[in-house]
Amino acid sequence: MKFYVTTAIDYVNDRPGLHHGYEKTGADALARFHRQRGVEVFFLTGTDENATKNEKAANAAGEPTRAFVDRHAAEFKELCETWNISYDRFIRTTDADHVRAVQELVRRWIANGDVYLGKYEGLYCTRCEAFYEESDLVDGRCTIHPTNADAIQRLEEENYFFRLSKYEPALKKLYRESPEFCVPEIRRNEVLGWLERGLKDVSVSRRNLKWGIPFPDHPDHTVYVWFDALINYVTGAGFGTDEARFAKWWPADVHVIGKDISRFHCIYWPAMLLSAGIALPKQVFVHGFLEYRGFRLSKSSGNMIDPIASAEEWGADAIRYLVLREAPFEKDSPVSPEQFNTRFNAELANGLGNTVQRTLAMIERYRGSVVPDSAGLGTSGARVREAAERAIADHDRAARELRSAEAIGAVVALLAAIDRHFQETKPWDLAKSADEAHALDAALYAGAEGVRLAAVLLWPYLPATAERITEQLGQPSPATGFAEQGRWGVLRPGTRITLGAPLFPRLELARAG
Repeated sequence: MKFYVTTAIDYVNDRPGLHHGYEKTGADALARFHRQRGVEVFFLTGTDENATKNEKAANAAGEPTRAFVDRHAAEFKELCETWNISYDRFIRTTDADHVRAVQELVRRWIANGDVYLGKYEGLYCTRCEAFYEESDLVDGRCTIHPTNADAIQRLEEENYFFRLSKYEPALKKLYRESPEFCVPEIRRNEVLGWLERGLKDVSVSRRNLKWGIPFPDHPDHTVYVWFDALINYVTGAGFGTDEARFAKWWPADVHVIGKDISRFHCIYWPAMLLSAGIALPKQVFVHGFLEYRGFRLSKSSGNMIDPIASAEEWGADAIRYLVLREAPFEKDSPVSPEQFNTRFNAELANGLGNTVQRTLAMIERYRGSVVPDSAGLGTSGARVREAAERAIADHDRAARELRSAEAIGAVVALLAAIDRHFQETKPWDLAKSADEAHALDAALYAGAEGVRLAAVLLWPYLPATAERITEQLGQPSPATGFAEQGRWGVLRPGTRITLGAPLFPRLELARAG
C-alpha cells in the first residue's frame, strides 16, 4: 500500500507564520498515521518561488531575487525542522526537475490544442497573483485581501490562454460522480457554485517578466505562476524525470490546502491534468483559516504569529498539539497565546503529563519500577480497557479524515478514563494492605497499559513525547508496528519502567486582578 500526501507550497516573499506550521503539521500527522500503520508514505511540501510578488519583495529588500528566495526558502525549511515535519521531499519551484516538468505539461497542452494566443483585459490581484472577474470582488476589493486597497490592478497584455472552458463538462461530471474529490462539503459547494456560473479560459502565461519559468519556445513569456506552482505535485512524484517512480506514487491521495486557493486546486488543477492525459488526484482537503485578534493570520495582512518563537515558548511537540487541537481543520478557528496556555495546562500538563507521571510513580513506589501482573483487571480496569478500545476506533476514524482535533480528543477521553480509574481504585489505599496485592497489581497494570496505548495513538501529533513515554515504559518506538502495538495487553508484566522528569510542567499564568 502507498499514500501520497502534499501541502500547498508557500510563497517566499517573507518569513513563515504559525498558519504555515498548522497546515504542515496537519499533513504531517496524516503521513505519520499512515506510516505507523505500515503504509509506504511519500510526503511533499516546499516553496513557491517563481511568483512576481517574490521578485517585487526582493527588489524592495534590495536583494537579487535568487538570493532573496534562497534565504526565505531556508526559513521555511527551518520551520519544518523545528516543528518535526517528516517530509520526504522539500520541493522548490526553482528546482531544475520542476522547470522540466512544467515545460513538458505546457507542451502537452499545446499538442492537445488547449493553448492559444489572446489578449487579456481585466482585473488582477497582485497579492493572490490571480485573475478575477468584477463579480468576484466586494466593493472592488479582493475578498482574500480586503484591507489591501492597491491589490487589485487592471491588466492588459497579450498572453497565452488555457482552454479551461473546454473542461467544464468533465469537471461537473467529476463532482457529480466523485463528491469526495473536494472535502469538506462546505468547500465542495463553493466549487459547485463556480462551475454553475460557468468557466472562462484563463491566462497561462505572463509577458516580459524577468523572474519565472520560460514558456516553451516563447522566451518573452513566462508560465503563469499558478500553473507553474500546481505542477509541483507531479514533479515531486517523479513526472518527467523518473517514470517508474511517478507510476508508483501518482495519483496523490490527498492535497492539503487552505480555502483561499481552492479554486486553483479544485478547478484549474484537474483541468490541467485532464488536458495532459494524467490521472487526477484522489482528494483535495480544504482547511479553514487561523484567526488572531479577529483577523486571518496571513503574511499579506501582517497579522502574524512567529512559529519558531512559538515552538520555543511551548515546545515543538506542544505547539503541534495545540494548533491541531485548538483549530479543527474543517473550519476557521481563532487562536491566541491565551488559548494555547489554557489548553496546555488542561490537556498536556494536567492531562497527559500528570497521568503518565502519576502512573509511573506509583509503579516505582509500590512495585519497585516493575510492571505488575495483569491477571484480573477488575471492573474498573475493564472500563479502562473498553475506553482504550473505543479510543483506538474513534481516533482512527477521525485521523483518516484529517479531523485531527477530534482524533486527539479520543485520546484525551482515554486519559480521563485512566484518571477516573485511579480515583475509583485508589492504589495508594490498596498499597496499605497485603491482602489487596492482586487488586493493586490490576489497578496499576490497567493504568500503565492505558498510558502506553495513549502514547501510541498520540505519536502522529506528539512524536518526541510519545517516544519518550514508550521508552519510559520499556516499549519499542511507536513510529511503526501498530498492528502489534495498537491493541490491549501488549505491556508485559515484569517490564522495568523509568520514571523521569515531568513531560509538561504546568505553566504559571498571571491572574487578572
